[in-house]
Amino acid sequence: MTFLAQLALFLSSYAPLFAVFALLDSFGSGWPTRAFIGLAILGPVLAVVVFLAANRLAPQTLSVRSAQARDGDALAYIATYLVPFAAITATTPRERAALGLFLLLIAVLYVRSELFYVNPLLALVGFRLFQVVTPGGASVVLLSRRRFLPPDVTLNARRLSDYVYWEEHE
Repeated sequence: MTFLAQLALFLSSYAPLFAVFALLDSFGSGWPTRAFIGLAILGPVLAVVVFLAANRLAPQTLSVRSAQARDGDALAYIATYLVPFAAITATTPRERAALGLFLLLIAVLYVRSELFYVNPLLALVGFRLFQVVTPGGASVVLLSRRRFLPPDVTLNARRLSDYVYWEEHE
């Protein structure tokens, strides 16, 4: 997954926060609110573009020895990052700069840590996270629409990064 694709998925994961910022005029009314409305719309659009591009990747066989649901990761993400931000209204230029800097720091950490799969919008459209152990003992993350992933199953998935796979819905 390219840096730009990861950045696009970061924007989509923060689209709900950007919408809240716009609704609350967190950075002031006028152009800041319009910019956050734009980001709230742009994020999901870019996510669709990224997954359409990923759909062009050749599927690979992924053998699953065991799997554990990791849906709580998206909830933890929301609780630890999005909820505290929603309560903030920066009124001074200094507060706005501090909030912007903190948002930038989270963006860098998100992209560098390849956490693009932890995304509340993906959960909203039905994707679930699974921690999968392959027969060789490797641990990977699988994005899938399945509600349950049985052990000792083989499936077709697209490799998004070294340890993240995406299974299209059946």
